[in-house]
Amino acid sequence: MATISDVAKLAGVSTATVSRVINNSAYVEPVTLERVQNAIRELNYQRDARASALAKKTNNTLGLLTGNLADPFFALIAKHVEEVARKNKCQLVVVSGGHDAQREKEGLDFLISQGCEAMVVHAKMLDDTTLLRYSAQLPSMVLLNRTIPQISNRSVYIDNRAGAKESVVHLIEQGHRKIACVTSDLPIEDRTERLNGYRDAMKEANITIEPNWIINQNFSEQGGELAGEQLLAQCPEVTAVVTFNDVMAAGLMANLHENNIRVPDDISIIGFDDVLLARYLYPRLTTMHNPIDEMSTYAADLALKIKNSGYVPPSNHRFNASLVKRQTVIPYSDIQALKV
Repeated sequence: MATISDVAKLAGVSTATVSRVINNSAYVEPVTLERVQNAIRELNYQRDARASALAKKTNNTLGLLTGNLADPFFALIAKHVEEVARKNKCQLVVVSGGHDAQREKEGLDFLISQGCEAMVVHAKMLDDTTLLRYSAQLPSMVLLNRTIPQISNRSVYIDNRAGAKESVVHLIEQGHRKIACVTSDLPIEDRTERLNGYRDAMKEANITIEPNWIINQNFSEQGGELAGEQLLAQCPEVTAVVTFNDVMAAGLMANLHENNIRVPDDISIIGFDDVLLARYLYPRLTTMHNPIDEMSTYAADLALKIKNSGYVPPSNHRFNASLVKRQTVIPYSDIQALKV
């Protein structure tokens, strides 16, 4: 008797994909659907009635698709989603998308194969169309840190543009005008919105942004270090920097220290996210607080609420960033005074 593995092998797909076709539990591309159906007919595959009943049975599982768990930002997401799962006596299944579209898709497929109905999904590389297809089949799927207009009532996100603008406005109020932006090299919504916020603030202050003031690197500590090298080589005139996140700020500060550039005496820096690391850098990092802990809890609660009630409230789930002033920003006049 043919097995589901035999069907998967003949069709050239995973057993999870075959399961989705059999149970009609999620979207499958038409060409893949046809291959699986042809394999089922060719092998005369008959699914086990008990397995089918089990597959249709609702389980008490909460799924989480997130980014790199080694990054403190994503570890924080997992921590707070897990707390919601424990409170609701759910089993939590976590997968990492690694900021790669294929891995994000595979992660969603895996969560489906594990019977997850309620899901918190932090996917940055999958396109809107693909996520909308999944959302149509998964009514309890909630997007975290991203919004898609068609499912805005299932999107929990932060106003990145306003947050980034506030950080730049703070530097301008401190007298800085030559301000660089160290940002991510990934084409993601966060990068676009934060870069737009930087440009908004500079435009409103009638400050022309020099092309070499915008530095693109991987949003990691190593990316921050490389950004430091670029900063010193291509725009040593800047007196302040806003960064895409706190770990980039940490790498940037390390590189500047190695090159005898003092923070904030020679250059002011503002991060974004306010992860735990920001409080224990030296000097302590001024940053934009991203309420990702609250957002993660809110998204997980929302996913479970939708699953249990079947109702999606017509709400806008937008959160705001706030400036946390610590030790890495001083007025431009103070920098000038220290040079005398």
